[in-house]
Formats: sequence, C-alpha cells, structure tokens
Amino acid sequence: MAKIIRFISLEMENFTAHHRLSLEYGDVTKLSGRNGQGKTSIGTAPAWVLWGVDLFGRKWSPKPVNYDANVTRAALILEVDGTAIKFERGIDGGDNMFLINDVPTKAKEYESTVAGLFDRDEFLSLYNPQYFFGLHWTKQREMILRYTTPPAKSEVLKQLPSPQADKLADLTKKHSLDDLQKIHGGTGGQKSKLEKAHIAAQSRTKTLQEQIDRLPPLNGGSPIDPETTKRDIGIIDAKIEEAIASMSGADENNRKIIALQSKVASLRDKRDRMKEQFAALQAEPIADTCRVCRQPLQGESVTAAEADKQRRIADFKREYDAVVVQRKEAEAELAALEYIDVSETMAAVRKLQEDRQYLVDLLQESERRQQLAEFLEDARIEEAATHASLKESIFILDSAKAYRAKEAELQAAKVQALFTTLSIRLFKYVKSTDEWEPDFSIQMDGKDYAVLSAGEKIAAGLELAEVLFKQSELVVPCFIDGIESYTGRVAVYDQLVTGRAVLDQELKIETEEAA
Repeated sequence: MAKIIRFISLEMENFTAHHRLSLEYGDVTKLSGRNGQGKTSIGTAPAWVLWGVDLFGRKWSPKPVNYDANVTRAALILEVDGTAIKFERGIDGGDNMFLINDVPTKAKEYESTVAGLFDRDEFLSLYNPQYFFGLHWTKQREMILRYTTPPAKSEVLKQLPSPQADKLADLTKKHSLDDLQKIHGGTGGQKSKLEKAHIAAQSRTKTLQEQIDRLPPLNGGSPIDPETTKRDIGIIDAKIEEAIASMSGADENNRKIIALQSKVASLRDKRDRMKEQFAALQAEPIADTCRVCRQPLQGESVTAAEADKQRRIADFKREYDAVVVQRKEAEAELAALEYIDVSETMAAVRKLQEDRQYLVDLLQESERRQQLAEFLEDARIEEAATHASLKESIFILDSAKAYRAKEAELQAAKVQALFTTLSIRLFKYVKSTDEWEPDFSIQMDGKDYAVLSAGEKIAAGLELAEVLFKQSELVVPCFIDGIESYTGRVAVYDQLVTGRAVLDQELKIETEEAA
C-alpha cells in the first residue's frame, strides 16, 4: 500500500532572498519569475527543513547574503497518509533550532522523527528528478535493486547449457555459489593447488620417461624372461655346488700331502742334527771330576761315569732310531698318496660364478627397469587424475561464471523492462578477471546523463522517479525547476511544484487543484 506525502504549507523568514514568504500548496504549485527571484529557494526549502541540505543532498545554509538577519527559519506542514505534522528548522544567531508541531526538539530527536517517516535518498529522488543522478553509482544501484527480486536459481539454471546447469544444481545443494567460487578459485583454491600438482605430475612423468629413454639396451636388445633367468641361475648354482663337492676330497688329500711333506722334512732335519749330536756324544771324554760337586773321581766313581756315558749313548740311539722309523713311515705314507690338480675345476667354478653374476645383474637390471616402468605408469595415472580434477575445478568455476553472467543478464533485463527510454547497466565485464562485476550507469538515447540537455535531464529524472515510485510505493510531491526547458509530458502521482524562468517578471506563485 502506497505511503502518500503531501505538502500543505510553507513559511520562510530571512530565507535566501525571501524576507517573509508563506504559501499554501495546491495539487499543482507554479513558481515563475525572472532569475534571482527565489524560485529554486522555495523548491529547496522542504529539503532544508527536513535534512538541512539542498536539492542534491549537500549541506547548505539559506542565510541571506544581500542583507543581515539574526534569524533564518522555514516551517513545512506536510501530511503523511492524511496525518498532518509540522517541521521547523531555524538558525538563531549561531544556534540551530528544531521544532516539531511547534515544540522545541533536540536535533537527534528531530532527525529520528524525519527518518522514521521516509528514507532521505528515496524521498529526494522522487522530489527532485535530478537528485538521483548525483548519487554515487553504488547507491544508485542499491536503490534500483532494493525492491527488485533477483532471478530465481531455477530460472538462471534453465538458461545455462545442460552440463553446467546439472553440475551447479548438484553442487549448490551443499554449497552456495559464493562458497564454490571460494573453494575452487583464488590463490588458495582447488584450481590453483591442482595447477601446481598437475605441473609437478607432468614433471615427474617426463623425468621418469627420460630416465628410461637413457637406459642402454638390455641383454643386447633381446627380451628376457625373469622366470627363465631365475631357473638358469638355479641350474648354475647346482653346478657350482656339485663342482665344489667334487673338490672337497682333493682338498683333504692335498692338505695331507703337504702336511706329510712338512713332517718328512722336519724329521730329516731332526735326524741330521742328531747325527751331529751323536758324534759329539761319542767323542765326549770321561770326566775325572763329578759333574755335580766337581770333586775328583776315583775307583768306582770313574766306572760309574763310564757307565753313565754308555747309558746316554744307548738312550740317544733309541731316540734316533725312533726318528728314523717315523721318517720312513711318513715317507711311505707320502709315497702312497698322489697330488690331485683342481685348477681346471676351480676355473670352471669361477666361470660358472661369472655366468651366474651376469644373470643376477641382468635380472636385477630388468627388475629395476620394470620398477621404473611401473613408476612411470603410476605417474601417468596420477597426472591424468590430476588433470581430470583440474578440468573439473575449471569447469565448476566456468559454470559459476556463466551462472553469474546469466544471472546478471536476466537481472539487467528485468530492471531494464521497468524503463521505456532509459538504458540501465547493472554489470560490467572485467577482462582481467573474466568476470562480471557490479556497476551502474544510465543512458538516454545512447548518451550519458552528464551530456543530456536540461530538458532531457528532466525527462530522465521523471522516468526514473516513476520507476522508483512503482518499486517503493512512496508518493511525494515533485519539484521540477527550469520547467521551461522541458517540452514533454509531465505525469506525477500527486502534487507537482514547478519553477519557470520568465523574463522581467516578479516572483509569482499560482496553485491549481486537480479537476
């Protein structure tokens, strides 16, 4: 239901060029006269009374500049849905005055009361057709979209290609579109991480392939069968074991011959030494003194010394004969043995061991190459999986961008449908980010507002005010200053105040009531 604001009366005292002025508003209030007669001041007074600003929302002082005055004031009686309320603002010396229904009020209470009735930007955009175009584009955009319902998700998805629509329909069950873009986009998003992971996977695949390509041909280029090679190694192991077993008796035999040869040589040396010792023993004279006490021997003592020498000779001969027997036995045993030559068998074993090592090396190299091939295959699988995930992340981001673009297109079309001659832009394409970002601009017949003529600006403001009314259902008086430059149709929903410049005419105020 529309909220209707009507102006009832206005009083001004020492307000710009007006010493005292009172007027009663009609359905149409016409202000005319030559320049400098205060038409614009009368139109600005309601804005100043309510907010202390001019027609464009700028801080403004209406104190006279061509004469001195202690008090500057203006009082506006207006109706809000049929209920009258009087607002008065004044400057007394250097102090501000605020009155509501003739009751002095503090500034904050005054401002709060006005704010409770209507939004300033909305009110002034409807009251002054040029006000809206002086706002920052973000505020303009917010006001246009304030009452415009964005297109439904189903409506946007319906306009997208099936793969994108199906993907977003599924993903947005769990995450919002903003969340999806955060998850996959940006420096810390999935796309960035997967791009790095894919580069790393490509590098690993390339490195492994280069390692394999640099390997020389294995086994002269002939393929090998690991199982056959293992079997051949087992056969060689058996032959080596058999050869070593065949040499075990020879080793024992040859060790025995060497031991006997050493024993014979040692016994011969001992025999030769004993021969020399025996000759010395035989030549040994009979001692005439005791070997122990060194007393001269006499009679039986000499006989005993002779008997001792013979006994020692007999003992020595027995020992010598034993050495001779031992030597002869060792020589006989040695003569019965024959040295067994195992050099050919050892050479054969070494050859078998070399053959075995070649096969072992061949098998290990084959297994290493097989491992490298498996690593390469794993790397290719990982690269493909990473690439698939990256494509999926890119597809989700592209789908989200497509959704945003289509949403912007539908929303822009929805808003544009509200206008007849004005062209509205709500979004702009940013090439660096490949995205559509919020924006706002208005054109009439392909021209920006700034270059429109005075009449075209009035026409643009009236069309915009009509759209804002349909959205907000707020009805306020409309003030068109410089209406003489506008030749189009004036259609307002309630009160109209106009200012017209007339050559050589004093200020004239005329009111009309609706027929």
